[in-house]
Amino acid sequence: MTQARLILASVLSAALLAGCASAPPAPVAPAELHLPRWVQVHISTPGQPDEDAMLAVQDEGQGATRWSLFDPLGMPRARQILQDGKWRNDGFMRPNGKASDMFSAILFAWTPEQSLAGAYAGSDWHSQPTPAGGRTRVLDQDCSPRWQVTWAAHAPDDTFSIRQPDGTVLAISPLKNTP
Repeated sequence: MTQARLILASVLSAALLAGCASAPPAPVAPAELHLPRWVQVHISTPGQPDEDAMLAVQDEGQGATRWSLFDPLGMPRARQILQDGKWRNDGFMRPNGKASDMFSAILFAWTPEQSLAGAYAGSDWHSQPTPAGGRTRVLDQDCSPRWQVTWAAHAPDDTFSIRQPDGTVLAISPLKNTP
């Protein structure tokens, strides 16, 4: 009987941990993203060297968007397509869960405030002003913040930072057009 309880406890623990490692939230209804977009992503992870990357997001039709992440030399780091609220790899790139999470967080930040209730129906999110005059938006998952998006005071809507639970901060800004 003790062994059966031990097995049951192990199965329940595994199920609980699997629930914690869930896929990143994606919108259930598409938002108007004004595509294509090219942005610079500066990644600061505690204990790691900072990284820079470029992200291209384009419309693929039929409700799909292609997200391509490149290193500063133009080498692809991740290519994924979001369609019907699900991420899938594009081409022969290795699966990249961190990229899916990053793309989902950026998509959450890009979703207009008035579209959040429809796009993230059933998700726990809130938005509020910051003491410094900026604003913040948080998506909670399992009673703790999944992403915290912050816009500085007077910053344009396309310039913001995203804090992730592991302390990683993504600084997002549009790439400057060059003639």
